[in-house]
Amino acid sequence: MTSARLRKNASNIFKIFIIHLITIILLSFILLTSCKIRDNPDEQIIDYSDYKNKSSLYLFDYEKIVLESTGSIDVKIENCNLYLDIYEDLVILGEVKNDSKVNKTNIEITIDFYNKGGEKIISAAIPAHINYLRGGSRLPFYYYLTEREKYIDISKIKIGVNYKNCYERFEGNPIVENESYYYKEDYLIIEGKVINIGEGKIRNLKLFCTFYNDKNQVVFIKQCYLTREKMTGEEEQKFTLKVLLDEYLPVFTHYRFEVFFEDEIKTPA
Repeated sequence: MTSARLRKNASNIFKIFIIHLITIILLSFILLTSCKIRDNPDEQIIDYSDYKNKSSLYLFDYEKIVLESTGSIDVKIENCNLYLDIYEDLVILGEVKNDSKVNKTNIEITIDFYNKGGEKIISAAIPAHINYLRGGSRLPFYYYLTEREKYIDISKIKIGVNYKNCYERFEGNPIVENESYYYKEDYLIIEGKVINIGEGKIRNLKLFCTFYNDKNQVVFIKQCYLTREKMTGEEEQKFTLKVLLDEYLPVFTHYRFEVFFEDEIKTPA
C-alpha cells in the first residue's frame, strides 16, 4: 500500500508540475507577442509603446478638442473640421478664404496643438499647393497628425495662416462650369469644363473639389485631373471627376470647385 501511494503521489506531483509548466509557457508567449523587445542585446528593455498607444486611443475623445481659427480682415480660416479617420489618424481640414480684392501669395497654414495646461506640444506648417489665391477664392487644406502617443494630451488646436500680398493683375481668368453629376456603380461622377474667359495665356492650372457635410464643414478634398495645365484666352477643356463611394469616404452633402493658375510668362520679343 505504501509503495502504491508513493507512486500515486508522484504521479499527481508530476501532473501538477506539467500544468504549471504549460501555464508558464502560455504566459510567456502572451507577454512576448503583446510587447516588443528592443534590438540592443546590452539593454533588453520591454517596450510597451504599442500597448499604451492603443489604450490611449480608447480613452481619446476628439470631439472634446477645442478648434480655434485665426485670420485677418483680408484672409480667414473657415469651415474647419476635425475627426478620426478609419485608420485612426487625426485629420484636420478647412479652407483659407481670400476676402479681399488683392491676390495672396506665399500662403502657409499653421497648426498648433495645446494641452490642458495651455502648453504648445506640437506645431506644424503646411505650405499651399498653389502660388496664388485670387480675391474671393477659397483654398482647401488638410493635415494628418500621426503622432498617436500625443492624442490623449491634446486639448485645443489653433489654425492660422501666413501670406503676402501680390498686387499683380492677372490677364487670364479661368472659371469652372459644372455641367452634371450622376452615379455609376460605386462611383459619383462629376462632369464639367474649365473656360479661360480672360485674354491672356495661363499655366500651372489646377482644379480642386472640396466636399462638405451638412454643417458646411470640409470632410475631404480631391484634385481633378486636367488634360492640359496650360490654356490660351477663350479656350476651354472638359473634365471628369470620379469619387469612389466606399466605407473610407466621409459623409458629405455638397461640393464646390476652385480653380488655380498663373499667367504664362511672356518672353521678350
